[in-house]
Amino acid sequence: MDRVEFLPLGSVVVVRGAIRKTLIVARGLAANITGETRVFDYGGCVYPEGLVGDQLGYFNHEDIARVVFEGFRDEDNTMMVENINNWLAKTTFLRGNPVEINEQTQASQSA
Repeated sequence: MDRVEFLPLGSVVVVRGAIRKTLIVARGLAANITGETRVFDYGGCVYPEGLVGDQLGYFNHEDIARVVFEGFRDEDNTMMVENINNWLAKTTFLRGNPVEINEQTQASQSA
């Protein structure tokens, strides 16, 4: 898996295909979606509302259309990004594709 230049927590982005802004609240996630564990670069919630219930959205760095605000960076953030990239290089989980997951979720809800 390629190295990701993660945005810091607290960054606000527009995800490709989304109407609303997203606040990044997690990075380097392994999530069980549709019965399989997949890896995503980011977990986010809607901005400005924040986390509503358990509605965390998953997306990858390449899914970001625009960075609206970049969160705080320091040496702890740099160390964490390095740790996440080291884990991503070693994991056997497949990378998640948010578009495919949304399509599968919509198909299962309409069935």
